[in-house]
Amino acid sequence: MPVSFRSFAISAVLCLAIITATATAAEAEAIRSFEANTMERLVDTQKGRPFVLVVWSLDCEYCQASLKNLAEEKRKRKDLHVVTLSTDPLGDPQAVALMKKKLESTGMSSNAWAYGDASPEQLRYAIDPKWHGEMPRSYWFNARGERVAYSGVITAEIIAKLAAR
Repeated sequence: MPVSFRSFAISAVLCLAIITATATAAEAEAIRSFEANTMERLVDTQKGRPFVLVVWSLDCEYCQASLKNLAEEKRKRKDLHVVTLSTDPLGDPQAVALMKKKLESTGMSSNAWAYGDASPEQLRYAIDPKWHGEMPRSYWFNARGERVAYSGVITAEIIAKLAAR
């Protein structure tokens, strides 16, 4: 049975629409590249609202506990805004797949970043010149943009203490 040009054109348009919608949805949940100049932009995008930047890695067991605890508290507290930053490289497709899986499982995929092309040392310095790389690490920003650094597992008690400032 021959396919008419009209049927073919309609099918092509529908396929293109599906591909575009899928790509747009995937892009909305994409992990963004954190570069040496990203920190200031990231803070500016929060527009004066308190938030926590949690720095984590796939191989950091304590980071996983922090993400889980933050996710649980975030479900209870609508005012808890979380930005995640993985120190795993965005250029590694396998790592990206694992990051997405971990973040989606905790419901934390909406504002996710990962180390980009610059050296890890340069990116770490851009986050905090006093930070030596220990994890889990988090930065608690108040509405004025002032921050408090915290190293260690994030618990409900830590969230209550640092989010209240």
